[in-house]
Amino acid sequence: MRAAPLLLCSARAFASFALRGSGRPDAPRIAWSFWDKGADRLPDFRRLCVETWAAQNPTWRIAILDQENVFEYLAASDLPRLWKEMYVPWQADAVRLALLAKYGGLWIDASTICFQPFEGWFYGPILAEDRPEDLAAFYFSAWGCEMHKSKEFVENWVMAARAEHPLMIAWHALFNGYWNSKSRADALSMFLDPPGVPEHPLFRDVDLSHLNRFGQDLRNYLLMHAAFKKMIDQYPEFRRIWQEEMVLIRADDTAFWHMEEPDVHWDPAAGVRKWRGSADSAWLAYVHKSCPVLKFTRDTAQLLDQLPRAGCLQAGTCLGEAFKIALQAGEGRKGEPLGET
Repeated sequence: MRAAPLLLCSARAFASFALRGSGRPDAPRIAWSFWDKGADRLPDFRRLCVETWAAQNPTWRIAILDQENVFEYLAASDLPRLWKEMYVPWQADAVRLALLAKYGGLWIDASTICFQPFEGWFYGPILAEDRPEDLAAFYFSAWGCEMHKSKEFVENWVMAARAEHPLMIAWHALFNGYWNSKSRADALSMFLDPPGVPEHPLFRDVDLSHLNRFGQDLRNYLLMHAAFKKMIDQYPEFRRIWQEEMVLIRADDTAFWHMEEPDVHWDPAAGVRKWRGSADSAWLAYVHKSCPVLKFTRDTAQLLDQLPRAGCLQAGTCLGEAFKIALQAGEGRKGEPLGET
């Protein structure tokens, strides 16, 4: 299968699209993402992921921002003062918050395969006039305050919002406020040498213990998650919105199901072996029915980035058969509503 040209949405096209109308003006049918090197330098694996978004959502626009074209959509003041010097995952966090707060739409990481149209399982309530939900996201219950039950660990790799939603505006402001208090050295720090979130005045009275689990202290790296926890702990209105007006989908047995499998159990190398191995019909049936998207963690995705397009599409493998399903046109397919509100 040859690579199809990616029909990406430019800033000018998005402005025209938004002005012309695409249903609700505050809920555009646009999927945002970020790849710092530019869409034309996506590895074959991630390019195929993006192609699945287009296949399943043929009426949607796709905008992949990078370190240059980001300023066609956002002003410098929309991003932290040190944005250009920040570690790339934090750059992406700043961009996703700014875009969703300003324009609305759906954010999706480039390491995500889409199997079902966004509106069938995720974005439909946001488009509907008669539904209270203005936001949508996955939550990972394994990292909830009540482990495997509660929903505080709201993920950011697929999320959606109506434009100018007050929770998104506050989340964006809190994230930028933290970074605008930091130094250049903090912006350049990497995963093993992060800036001090728990000790910062903004978070000193916030219980972030759920981000320190399974031998991993992620309180610094997961700043977006820490900021969300502060909002729902300290602001009753945001807690009410989270409890009553968000589409929340459990990631443990959907988007992260493949990482939870016993023969993988969050080991990137084991995950790649599974994906490059033979697919069985029961495994594929579960993916097709129960997983509207599958999200690959950073380490697993980086290993898959080494594969050529032909390797990603190899028939009979889990990865090849999954892409075969996901690249089928999405018109007429309906995902089952999975949200819990």
